[in-house]
Amino acid sequence: MQGFSLKVNDRIEVIVDGKPYKALIMDVQDDHLRINLPVYDGDYLMLHSGEQIEINSYLDENGCFSFYTRVISRGKEGNILYYRISPPFDIRKIQRRNFFRVSVLNTVEYKKVTDIDEEDFDNIPYEEGTMVDLSGGGLKLKVKNDIKKSDLILVNLRLSKIQAEIKCDIVRIENTADKEKLCGLRFLDITPAQSEKIIQELFEIVRRQRANV
Repeated sequence: MQGFSLKVNDRIEVIVDGKPYKALIMDVQDDHLRINLPVYDGDYLMLHSGEQIEINSYLDENGCFSFYTRVISRGKEGNILYYRISPPFDIRKIQRRNFFRVSVLNTVEYKKVTDIDEEDFDNIPYEEGTMVDLSGGGLKLKVKNDIKKSDLILVNLRLSKIQAEIKCDIVRIENTADKEKLCGLRFLDITPAQSEKIIQELFEIVRRQRANV
């Protein structure tokens, strides 16, 4: 596939039972790759010869890809355990990781905090809106109340992997046919760790959607 290539030290995720086990590519040959032992939250992944595995790769230059390989064998180089795996197949390109966006229809709490001191945020009650889609960098929020593009919004984001209050600005507003507003929000104070957890959740949603096709 155009733009897809793997090289030594590329970071990948091996997906097993919905968990992203992180690994590095140690070697790239025409007939196989070598990866170190994938790990997730301190647990190492045990794989078996002939097993088919799903992998996500995040290539800074060329975007993100999902693909499959088969385990060829396990080996050891010095103190490092590794797996030999087949060349990738069923390769699919995903949008660039930071902008990877998935349709997610959920009720979400939000509040306007324009010109409000941060220590006073707790004094403002939350309102309910509908999250339409989500990415690692922002979300689309459908609301009934009046919102202006100059407003700042505090979103109470609750997913299985993350629960956080995240301040957002508004990059666009569209009026909907049912007289509500569809707001494109951009996260302002999100940490890299929070963004990573959101993206992991999005990949799990995509995997579930694929499984149901």
